[in-house]
Amino acid sequence: MFVTGGAGFIGFHLGKKLSSLTSNLTIYDNLSSGKVENVKHLPNVHFVKADILNLKKLHSQEKADVIYHLAAQVVVPYSMENPIEDFETNARGTLNVLEKARKDDARVVFASSAAVYGNTTQLPTPETNGFSPDSCYGLSKVVGERYCNMYTKQYGLDITILRFANVYGPRCHGVIEDFLNKISRNPEQLEIIGSGMQSRDFVHVSDVVEALILSATSDVAIGETFNIGFGKTTTIIDLAKIILKILGLSEKTVITTTNVPWHGDIKTIWFDISKVKKTLRWHPKISLEDTLKELILERKMRG
Repeated sequence: MFVTGGAGFIGFHLGKKLSSLTSNLTIYDNLSSGKVENVKHLPNVHFVKADILNLKKLHSQEKADVIYHLAAQVVVPYSMENPIEDFETNARGTLNVLEKARKDDARVVFASSAAVYGNTTQLPTPETNGFSPDSCYGLSKVVGERYCNMYTKQYGLDITILRFANVYGPRCHGVIEDFLNKISRNPEQLEIIGSGMQSRDFVHVSDVVEALILSATSDVAIGETFNIGFGKTTTIIDLAKIILKILGLSEKTVITTTNVPWHGDIKTIWFDISKVKKTLRWHPKISLEDTLKELILERKMRG
């Protein structure tokens, strides 16, 4: 098995699970955002520090039967400031990985994103909604998906596309981590970028790992695209209030908003997950409210 971007947040949790299932696992990561600490203690893992844009290095790796392609530039504002770099990593990098898969005749699970939908009015959003990205990041993921579709159609590769909502959990990044960092620095005030009324579908990383593994092992997943979320949406201001309540800071911390969103921001992410429930028998098990306290305790912040 081969995991690109395996030293990142999702990659760490996937690698941990896969290392208990196989003795032949390669994690391939350039460590631009991943951390070597996420892989060095995993048993049965061969770690390669390299970039997916290095085609020669990528193709020199041992033949893989399954490739999980997680490596990506995932920061929306960065993609708007650096669209060429975003395209290179997410579009050309995906093409390079697909070429390795074609050479190896490997099965592929491609990590896509809710960003491909953009600001859709169809909520909750099904996989049939269509593409309307509002960011360079979302557009580069659309290109990656289209290449996956082409490689399935023209080369017969077994590929499954997973569109992730907002993944969170231990060692996470994103809005939850951002809030906890801000509160650590200044418990008197918590500033939210935008209006705070933008909302997200939060899905726990352990549920995501289960979906990833099912997608690589179930015949019914081949050639399919699935939304991977909780099927519920939470406003960012409500998320902030939940976190402050757990911390006992509801009466102490003032919530402020910039009322200025970043370029490419999506107002609402809310997935229809009925397809993956029916086809893969996958159901998210962990709710946001159940695990925020655990995440806060992990940060050694008193709840």
